[in-house]
Order: sequence, then structure tokens, then C-alpha cells
Amino acid sequence: MTAPATGSKRRGLLLVVVALVVSALAASATAVALGSRSDLASSRRRVDAAWTALRPGLDARYQALGDAARSARDRLGAGRAVFDDIGSAVTAWPGTARAATDRQVAAAAALEGLASRLEATVAATPRLRGAPDVTGALDRLHRSDTAAGRAAYNSAVAAYQRARGGFPRRLVAGALGYADRRTLEVPV
Repeated sequence: MTAPATGSKRRGLLLVVVALVVSALAASATAVALGSRSDLASSRRRVDAAWTALRPGLDARYQALGDAARSARDRLGAGRAVFDDIGSAVTAWPGTARAATDRQVAAAAALEGLASRLEATVAATPRLRGAPDVTGALDRLHRSDTAAGRAAYNSAVAAYQRARGGFPRRLVAGALGYADRRTLEVPV
């Protein structure tokens, strides 16, 4: 009877040791995250400020995108799904201004994808490719490129992601409301 009792005591002792180690790791991760909370908060504010600076350029860009889609639709005298998709997304864009930055970035990414689809449609359609009004509208879209603002925003996101750190700090930071942030990529 001594052997089973000794094994039971060892298992109990092992469970206590494991619980203490896990608790110590969780406490140290929490301390690290809480200690860096001001760095996380300032990094997140920089991300939001960079987005706020980028937003007016995107507003103008997506207005130009809507104009280019309307010119292409008018030139063809017929609709295509891409024109409808652009019209809906451009109409919805101003409503995202009060949304969280991540939601705005997602909407901008969708619009950038639609801009690429429009350019592919124009390039593949001889009637659009040779139309001065359509090419002029696409030129205005190209001139509205926000590469510098996107680079500043993406740089701020990268700095924020570095401030969130690796495991286990990232888990605790996420639990404290410092979730991942998305960069704004433009398809080529």
C-alpha cells in the first residue's frame, strides 16, 4: 500500500509544482505587458495618427476611383460587376470615417483591390483602353496615389507590432486590448 500512496503524493507534488511554474510565467508575462502599457498606448496612438493623416488622401483617391468607374461604364454603355462593386464601395467609404481604424483599413484595402480590377478591365477592353475620357480618369486615379502616407502608416503599424513583442507578451497585450493592426497594402 505504500507504493500507491507514494505515487499519489508524487503526482500531487508534481501538479503543485506545475501550477506554481505556470502561475509564475503568467504573472511575469502580465508584469511585462503592464510595464510596457504606456509604450503600447503611444505606439497605437501613432498608428491612429498616421491613419488620420492618410485618410484625406484616400478620400480623394476613392473619389477619383468612382469617377474612373463611371467614365468606363458610360463609355461602354453597359454595366459590369466591377463598376457596381466600385460604386457600392465608394458610396460606403465616407461612412467608415467614424469606424475603428482597422475597419477603415479593411475598407481601403477592398477599394484598392477594386482599383486593380478596374485597371485590368480597362486594359483588357479595347473600347475602354483607347477612350481619352477613361484614360484621363485613370490618370487622375494614378496621380492620387498615397504611397508616402501609406508608407508612414505601415511604418507606424510595424513599430506598434514590435512594441507588442513576442510570446508571451503578445498574448497579454491582446488581452489588454492591444490587438494586431493591419497594414494597408496596394495590389500591383
